Amino acid sequence: MAEVLGIVAGAAQLLDLSTRVLVASSSLYGKLKNIPDEIETLKKNTELFIDLLWMISSDFDGPINSQVHSLHVTHRITSILHDARKESEGLALLLEGLSSNSSSAVRRKWSAVVGATKEKDIAERCRRIESLKSTLQLWYQHQGNAGLRGVQHQLSQITISQNAVQTSIGLLAQQSSTMIDSNQAIVKRLDSHEDSASSLNGPLGHRRRRFRRNGAFCTCRPSSSSTYLRIYGLQLFCSRETAHTPNCPQRDGSTSWSCGVRALSPRIQMMVGIQLGGWTLSMVGRLSPHNIVDPKNSPAFIAIYEAASAARAIKSRAQGQRDCRGQGHSMDTMRPPHIGPGSTGLTVQEDAESLFRTLFQKLRESFESGTASPNDHTLGGTTLLHRFALVAMQFVEFHELLFHVLDDIVKLLVAGNADPNASADFPFETPIFYVLIHIWTTLRLQQNHLDRILINHGCNASQILQNESREEPNITAFLKKNPRLLEDHDQYPAHVATIQKSEARLSFLLMQNKIDLKTKTPCILSLAVGWTAGLQVLLDAGANPDDAISAAIWEHHLPSIELLIDHGCSLFSNGRYFPGNDIFSEAHSSAATPEVICLLVQKLVERRLELQQLASKELSETCLERLGLHKHHHSLSSPDYKALEVFRQLEAHKVQVPNSLWPGSWTTLYHHDYATDTLAKALYNAGFLSIDELDEHGHSPLMKTMLHWNFRARISLVQWYLSKGSRLPRSLVYVEFLARAIDFAEMVSESVWITKDLRLFGPLKIFQELHPEGVEQRDSCRCWCSTTGCSPIGIILRRAYFWFRFTFTRRQRWLFNLARYSSLGLSLGKDTFAEICRLEIFDRLGMAHTCSHGQRKTYHSDDNYYSGNDCGDKGSSERVEIQEEDRHLKQALDSYLELYLCLLHTHADRFDFFWMAWWIAIEYFLPFEKNSVYYCRRRVKLDNVCDPQSYDEAQSHDSYEPNVEAITAFLADCVPQLASEASPRFWDQLKLKGDDSTYYGPLIDYDSDIDGDWDDGD
Repeated sequence: MAEVLGIVAGAAQLLDLSTRVLVASSSLYGKLKNIPDEIETLKKNTELFIDLLWMISSDFDGPINSQVHSLHVTHRITSILHDARKESEGLALLLEGLSSNSSSAVRRKWSAVVGATKEKDIAERCRRIESLKSTLQLWYQHQGNAGLRGVQHQLSQITISQNAVQTSIGLLAQQSSTMIDSNQAIVKRLDSHEDSASSLNGPLGHRRRRFRRNGAFCTCRPSSSSTYLRIYGLQLFCSRETAHTPNCPQRDGSTSWSCGVRALSPRIQMMVGIQLGGWTLSMVGRLSPHNIVDPKNSPAFIAIYEAASAARAIKSRAQGQRDCRGQGHSMDTMRPPHIGPGSTGLTVQEDAESLFRTLFQKLRESFESGTASPNDHTLGGTTLLHRFALVAMQFVEFHELLFHVLDDIVKLLVAGNADPNASADFPFETPIFYVLIHIWTTLRLQQNHLDRILINHGCNASQILQNESREEPNITAFLKKNPRLLEDHDQYPAHVATIQKSEARLSFLLMQNKIDLKTKTPCILSLAVGWTAGLQVLLDAGANPDDAISAAIWEHHLPSIELLIDHGCSLFSNGRYFPGNDIFSEAHSSAATPEVICLLVQKLVERRLELQQLASKELSETCLERLGLHKHHHSLSSPDYKALEVFRQLEAHKVQVPNSLWPGSWTTLYHHDYATDTLAKALYNAGFLSIDELDEHGHSPLMKTMLHWNFRARISLVQWYLSKGSRLPRSLVYVEFLARAIDFAEMVSESVWITKDLRLFGPLKIFQELHPEGVEQRDSCRCWCSTTGCSPIGIILRRAYFWFRFTFTRRQRWLFNLARYSSLGLSLGKDTFAEICRLEIFDRLGMAHTCSHGQRKTYHSDDNYYSGNDCGDKGSSERVEIQEEDRHLKQALDSYLELYLCLLHTHADRFDFFWMAWWIAIEYFLPFEKNSVYYCRRRVKLDNVCDPQSYDEAQSHDSYEPNVEAITAFLADCVPQLASEASPRFWDQLKLKGDDSTYYGPLIDYDSDIDGDWDDGD
């Protein structure tokens, strides 16, 4: 026992030292340059060493009597750990010494800090540690093999025990059979005494139980749940299976439990099963194959994965070909684009049909060859049918045309014993649920035919209906379309009466008290949406109108919405506690039409009038005047009064105010989290005119929209505010505001916002108009990145987008197009261009920012890798210290600016082309240092433009100073080339291409002719 404790302690100490080595080696990258590849190899080897030590510690840190460790084995491993600990401690001290000697913010070269002796010592220690790690790994593998042999021995013992259990089970089965025969004889004797002619009204009639509807036939499929534990490549499992659904008339309460062990390769399991219920107790043990697979190695799962990839490619191609301006999309709806009939739609249909035909063929071949089974599923329970449903729902608009091939695939899977009601990670995650989550509009509900296919092959909604937390309106509409899914529900007669719109039957069931109006899965009132007579009957019976408003808005049925609100439905049901839960958030999530929005606003105005009338009746004239109201005004002059204060005053005076009159907690409805331009227009037309009122945070609706840029549709709302004359306060520093409005600042450089008729539009136009003092306003920054303070143009340059691969492309796009933007409306001065040039050179030199506004770090923002080291708001002494460390780099910065101004004087008459040529040169002569798969810098294409590399004879970048001769010569040749014919082709490479243009397509200004930004490309 002492030897084993020594191994655990030694591994723990070595683990701590290895962590020190890893931390010390990683910190060198932030402090030194030109670090040799051996240090990166050391990091990777140390990470592997740490993983190995964790496994050793976990294996030995257990019950001693469960492990077999001989004395010579423990002595050997202790010796290895001791030697490795000694070498790791020395290496950690060496690397930590290098880190502490390089505490300056300026990154020095490796060769200047590390001498040859130290470098040799580090290499030797790395070699010895790697040798010890290999020895330790071989020893651990040997121990693992010994453990597996022990498991095999235990399995053989289990098999012997299992045979004994089976013998006992056989004896029990014989006894059980004898008992069953005896019971059957007793039953026959009892039946012989019954009067077969007795009616239900006779004295024994109550003993006879009639079958319920469909009671003679059971269509249930077994449902199961399981847990498992993986160890040594094996899986220990325990599962529970029931044969009937809870509402099945033939449910006998029988439940089966299974436990055992299985191997994934080969796919064999050994299990013991116990079944209870239905007059029987049985046990069984067997060795059998199973259907749990690794999806990465399963031919069937691979075929579906390839189909999913092909589906994404087809949809992306179709989106690129689609004429976005002809579809009539509203900017305030988030509906995915619909591919309608036409040449493009026909191509997508043909591609989709070919895709599913190929998938069907691959699945059938894999099943016939025996390499896969229709019943295969992952460890988490995801089946082939789950994955197929996800792929099929990508083409919901073509389901009617693809019906037969989709039906063939489902039939192939279900005929092979695939469970159509299998659950994945959660009980309700069945294949039919995967269909549901892709139905977000009534149009998609109508187009979808996969639901009918799945239901025809045995799918049901029992698991979804049992989950009371899922009350989404699309589920209600889905059930109305497929009423068969409700057959096993307790209130099926009420559901049928509602769906079939039988007012007489519904009224009869209400009179018989056979309808539970509080049931939410599904809600009876929600099923009546679209049938106003049925809604009226249920509301008169006491149904809560709040239960169905979401479904009414989702289905865009105006009479139902109006009826529910007129019966007291809350417009802001939980607004006092959950401000986002109201009819306008529901309207946004349901992509409500403008007609629905206008109706909701109209009802809001009526509620405001009711609240005003109640206040006029209950409050004193003095109190009313303080609130801006008058005692004898019975008509609502304007709904834009301080409704929230009025409501609180009524409560303070102990007046019983109906909950339906709660006005919401927003300062104005323009401050709503889900405000859109459609809602704003409806509010404004209804008399809500306070579009510049400040909330408790001091934000106007325009400011809040900019600061909470949480979905792309808000661009239209900002444009509407600007059209009404709303602007940022003149006293607000534009730079400071943009530093906080992160998402908007990122969007400005995400595309080339120029129309074909050469106008600025979209986010760039907003950026130009947002602040009264324009885009050249400066702050009071004293950082060396500028001479007159930071500008809004510079903030846009420094913002990083959360998809790292776009970061440098966005900088290039903003820099190269800045001169075009200026000539088309931004009207930037020469000083602004010089300041932007200074900022970009500053960042490329890796100098540290000391800007007063700083750069906010968020989960999707990291400026350090491309815009220097941002030190934020520093005190005077600290700022001086940081700038002192960068003084030698400032000399290079000043040299570049001096060269820029000199060359600008030479090419002043062709500034736009000079600006482009300058940055082509800088891309080569002063590139950003960091470049990896995550922070990739896209090289600009130089078709028909001279290559700056040919002007660099020395081919050396050791110095930070500019190569004056090479840059001057390059610009002398490049500027005329760009001025002649090369500039359009050069600009074209900075436009969005392919998938990127698909993502940003909804941001197009549909009233403008776009400059080809959305063409398909590589």
